[in-house]
Amino acid sequence: MINLSQQTMRKLVKFNSKLLLNPRCPIWLQRLGLDTLGRLSRLPKSIKIEKTTLVDRTAWWFDYEKRRSESITLYFHGGGYSIGSPRSHRDLCAYLAKSAKQSVVSFSYRLAPEHPYPAALDDAMAAYQELLAQGYDPARIAVAGDSAGGGLALSLSIRLKAFGVPQPACLFLISPLINKKKKTASYVTQYDLDPVINVKWSEQLAENYLQKSAELLDEACLSDKDMADIPPLLIHVGTDEVLLDDSLMLKQRAMQAGVKVQLMTYPELWHVFHFNPSLFAQARMALKQAGEYIKTHNQ
Repeated sequence: MINLSQQTMRKLVKFNSKLLLNPRCPIWLQRLGLDTLGRLSRLPKSIKIEKTTLVDRTAWWFDYEKRRSESITLYFHGGGYSIGSPRSHRDLCAYLAKSAKQSVVSFSYRLAPEHPYPAALDDAMAAYQELLAQGYDPARIAVAGDSAGGGLALSLSIRLKAFGVPQPACLFLISPLINKKKKTASYVTQYDLDPVINVKWSEQLAENYLQKSAELLDEACLSDKDMADIPPLLIHVGTDEVLLDDSLMLKQRAMQAGVKVQLMTYPELWHVFHFNPSLFAQARMALKQAGEYIKTHNQ
């Protein structure tokens, strides 16, 4: 385990993001680069990874104390619906499993531009239903995700409600992407503070996912959805990120709908600072807090 300072971690994140997360870098190289970063982490000794499949997609199980638990967290990786995988997010998922003292499963949902909206959401729905078919109690399932994966977790809950499928015990969303229609004020005010998100890059990924379709944009935009009757919700967000307003908006909408929601803001931290907990103490602290939240709801 390494403890990099916040300043050093910020510089490292900014360097990697400038190199990979920009419109000039081809998607295949962004995917390879992010997966390569995932390989560099050293996992906790208490976690065992088992590679299987879920709805015929590659899935990684992160098992606490090297055994499968009855309470589990279904995790959707971020990456703008175009990049990312269980490999890229292995550090985050392993430490979440350790913190929640339960198994975490992350799977390779289909990515854009090869598979635009709603492919990722269809896969998320199918994966959740497969877990139910395997005998997992929805009251013992948490659903979590970061950035686009956080938006996917919320989209899943809204779709479950529409289809009358039992909801998970809770949602844990890290800097969720929910407002695809317009840039909020934090895109401007936090632009120079966020070392991760390049706005032109995020626009490219949105175009990959929604194929320039106004109809799909309306359907996929979560800021317009009815939040009533979704599970209890924990949101993590850094104050130095362009998606700050998405989390503030989600908290307000959820509270208005009567949802139990907790928003935790982390001063001077960036978009999905949780990504490298093996290197960054603040990431481990935040995931420990999230793990405690998940345990109180699905065990």
